[in-house]
Amino acid sequence: MSSGKTKSQTSLVLHKVIMVGSGGVGKSALTLQFMYDEFVEDYEPTKADSYRKKVVLDGEDVQIDILDTAGQEDYAAIRDNYFRSGEGFLLVFSITEHESFTATSEFREQILR
Repeated sequence: MSSGKTKSQTSLVLHKVIMVGSGGVGKSALTLQFMYDEFVEDYEPTKADSYRKKVVLDGEDVQIDILDTAGQEDYAAIRDNYFRSGEGFLLVFSITEHESFTATSEFREQILR
């Protein structure tokens, strides 16, 4: 017996992606570019913002939940909590800030814990 639900009425598979990197490297700019096809030049520190977008992955409609995390050290404990729920991680650094590149190693270690 059919449940009567069409494919559009059933919930889509949700994949959680976490943007990770030092403050000011462009995590929010990359996220907003992906979400809205617009580049934001103004820098405003993020505490944590979440975005959701329907995309096609391997021929299937899915939802991607993107968590844009704070890069500042003040938010390290909050960030660690988010890492537990992520399925995918984008480590972001600035090509003009070598320290942000070296920091990706520490972020990677935090993710793997």
